[in-house]
Amino acid sequence: MITLLMLGDSLVEWGDWQRFLPGVTVVNRGLAGEMTSELAARLHDEMADCPAPDAVLVQSGTNNLLFGDLYFPFIFETMLSRLRLTYPHQPIIICSLAPMPIVPAADLAQVNQGLARAAAGVANGHFLDLVGPFTERCLPITHPGFLDDQVHLSSRGYQVWADAISRSLATLFPDRRHG
Repeated sequence: MITLLMLGDSLVEWGDWQRFLPGVTVVNRGLAGEMTSELAARLHDEMADCPAPDAVLVQSGTNNLLFGDLYFPFIFETMLSRLRLTYPHQPIIICSLAPMPIVPAADLAQVNQGLARAAAGVANGHFLDLVGPFTERCLPITHPGFLDDQVHLSSRGYQVWADAISRSLATLFPDRRHG
């Protein structure tokens, strides 16, 4: 069994991870409405509450992007160095933001490039790109990945995200059961 600490906003908080990631113990530390700077502010407490996960996943920035902040990936650099100090050997997975219909594609590409750079800048950092899986598996009419607000994930969106997480965990922990 893999223990995964998930940090982020409402997309993390509202996920039914027991359903979508069977075989993974998810420590859900998502907080609806949160900006990346607020996650950085509570990071110490979250790490203290979960001293020994097998891996850490961070998905943050949705709310920043919705308010036009394209520079929040720089906050990740500080968070990642703090995570690395507390968790010296655990993989740290940084999720891209999914292609929300409400967000201009160029803005999404810019922030996801910044998140990929942040993940590459930390030892054992991994970037999980969700744009490809969402583009391939979520169709606006027949298989929507988002609810009507065009921000929050539908069951289909959560399944696509969970499948991407499962593939990542299978690569990182080939000898461990993870779903």
